[in-house]
Amino acid sequence: MAITVKEAVIVAMIVESILYGLFTFLFGVTVWALTYQRTSAEIARLVLGAACLLFVLGTMHIVVDANHFWQGFVTSGDPDAFFQDVTKTTFKNVLYLVEILVSDAIIIYRSHLMWRRIEFVIIPMIGWMATVVTGTYTIWAISQLSPTNPNIIFLRQTAKWVVSFYSTALATNLIATGLLTIKLWIAQRDEAGSHRTSTSRSMVHPILIMVVECGAVYSLSIITMLVVYLLASNSTYIMIDMIGQIIPITFCAIIVRGAMLRFERDRCLGHPLSTLPSPRSHEISTPRSTRVHVSRVMTVDSDFLAPSQLSPFGDVWNGSAADKKREQRITSIGEVI
Repeated sequence: MAITVKEAVIVAMIVESILYGLFTFLFGVTVWALTYQRTSAEIARLVLGAACLLFVLGTMHIVVDANHFWQGFVTSGDPDAFFQDVTKTTFKNVLYLVEILVSDAIIIYRSHLMWRRIEFVIIPMIGWMATVVTGTYTIWAISQLSPTNPNIIFLRQTAKWVVSFYSTALATNLIATGLLTIKLWIAQRDEAGSHRTSTSRSMVHPILIMVVECGAVYSLSIITMLVVYLLASNSTYIMIDMIGQIIPITFCAIIVRGAMLRFERDRCLGHPLSTLPSPRSHEISTPRSTRVHVSRVMTVDSDFLAPSQLSPFGDVWNGSAADKKREQRITSIGEVI
């Protein structure tokens, strides 16, 4: 038996509330990670601003849904007729579109930071603009539908724009995520081949895994949305509300993972030298004084790693050509996270 619109709205409200609770927790951790023990100049304002914007959009999304839910079941008198009128969700659809556009813009920006060449992100930028056009027209087309036909949203005239919107959004995200993943994989491969990381695990690998996993979750949710919509299932309403919270969750998850690595790095650097492995640990050493000269200080506006602090195992940053290349790569990764 197919799920009715009213039943789909109930399930959607429950699932969205659970996801919003998870997002609220991750947002709190994200803000703390971006601001903890940092001066105003060290805070990654762009990343923090994007997180706050997504939190506002996600909050507005669930507030609008809660109000729609209340009106339908409490004040309308006829929940079935109320929820079948898709023209009442225009504002929520606008919020939904903005969330998708912000999410895609962030992943395109991250890809640009990694590659540092505009030609690599031209295709996803074109896809992003196509998403703006198809999404805007889709919202307008839905707002013009008749409120009396419950299945009108699945008819061909509307369906072609809905499918175009989700297809362009999916393609844009896949391409941008693919570009970012390839660059991170190259960085991980270079780190694995470096003598500096022969005794320690790559710091890039966890970020690479998290980017792939978050991209997969988002892409699968869009694909599922397309499938249920093409099947003319009312489960479409559930997927719309789920995606509205999945978008900010995946964004915050990457930042939180980067913060975990940073705190792990700081903890390792805070250990006394006697606890750190030495390539000559088998030899008997005697205490001796050491003069430390600081030749430069580098600030990285990120939630990741300062290049000279990448290894907690006592590696020396000697300013060689390989070190400078590695420094630029790690700085790029830091800006991305």
